[in-house]
Amino acid sequence: MNNLALALGTFDGIHKGHQNVLSEAKQLASCKLTPAVLVFDRHPQEILSGKKHFLLITPTEKDRLFKENGILPVNVCFEEIKNYTPEEFVVFTKKLGAKALVCGENFHFGKFSSGNTEILFELCKKYDIILRIAKNEYCGDELISSSRIRACIENGETEKANEMLGRYFSYDFPVGHGRGNGTVWGFPTANQKIPDTFVRLKFGVYASRVLIDGKFYPSVTNFGIRPTVSDSEEAVSETFVSNFDGSLYGKALRVELIKFLRCEQKFESVNALSAQVMNDSKKAVEIFNSLNIFNNERVD
Repeated sequence: MNNLALALGTFDGIHKGHQNVLSEAKQLASCKLTPAVLVFDRHPQEILSGKKHFLLITPTEKDRLFKENGILPVNVCFEEIKNYTPEEFVVFTKKLGAKALVCGENFHFGKFSSGNTEILFELCKKYDIILRIAKNEYCGDELISSSRIRACIENGETEKANEMLGRYFSYDFPVGHGRGNGTVWGFPTANQKIPDTFVRLKFGVYASRVLIDGKFYPSVTNFGIRPTVSDSEEAVSETFVSNFDGSLYGKALRVELIKFLRCEQKFESVNALSAQVMNDSKKAVEIFNSLNIFNNERVD
């Protein structure tokens, strides 16, 4: 790999701020450089602090977004470079083939995060590397950050999270076998277990859409413990897909959450639950129509 315009950061959500950095890297293609992004195998804070880091995006979704934006991922083991001084880190990027580096205004790097954009500017000048610094992105008066987005998702503020992401929050975990009760009751669902390393969704029902064989379908997703039909404490994502007839078992189904509809609740009977699912679907359709997000075009 040579002649890279290498984007730097954690890119743990690929939100609007991250997208600014990637856009700056892409603009350097006019200098005959290949836009690329440094991708760590694990989140740096997880290694440095020893605390679990809850992901905002799955690895496959991250790769998809990089590919869609024409960005080449450059995978690096963070453990191997975590103790680099700022200068050693810059030399490392040069060895990777970077002719230009791109970062955000608040970027820190090197051991103990001792490097900042001012230090990076001097080091890039020393090693004859182009430096571009992307502007911060704000939502309201507050800086967009992965921690803000994570808090919104945990609190059911899906629309606000989507605004900061610049896309619909999504996940693409494999569809597994449930008890089959939904099929018997008239609303079959695609069940997906959410790993404990992933951001925790607020228990409740969401207007959603799913991507199946290149086409988006309207859907309703419940995330929770299914108190009406189960005594399990394990939370599961269950998605009822409208106007689709087919098997989804084993597929890595991409579910995009559009809006939080209501909290999860326990119903007196399965009939009451079934009626509520139909009501939720009607509300979701109203939301879809108001947003005009379905055009039946095929997508990759």
